[in-house]
Amino acid sequence: MKKIFLLLLTICLFLTGCFGLNKSKDEDKKEENTNIEKISYSKLNEIVNNYSEHSNIDVIDVRSEELFDESHIKGAINVPYDNISDIIISLDREIIVYSSTSMKSRQAAQELIELGYKNVKYITGFDNWPYEVEKNR
Repeated sequence: MKKIFLLLLTICLFLTGCFGLNKSKDEDKKEENTNIEKISYSKLNEIVNNYSEHSNIDVIDVRSEELFDESHIKGAINVPYDNISDIIISLDREIIVYSSTSMKSRQAAQELIELGYKNVKYITGFDNWPYEVEKNR
């Protein structure tokens, strides 16, 4: 009976290792970053309306340059998603990122966290932004 129990235990431990239940440190790190804070439109609007040059916040629009030029949130900086790894902002600044959709906004926030930024938030997407916008055209 003991031999059967030990055999079953050995098989279970083997299968646990084979099916990835034993996570690597990199996988754990990625899972820690899945809880990125989403902020409301009204909160971001309050932030941009009270922004000053001494603020420690950057609003990043990761849409294309063409979409950014058509309209964007007041004070936002355009860094297209494909260029996000080229961003040059101090790691200690708070970043609020957005794209057209919530999914792309969240992906951009995750990319920034993986680049070493610690205080990253996002909004659900610019397509439904109900407040005043700036235009470059």
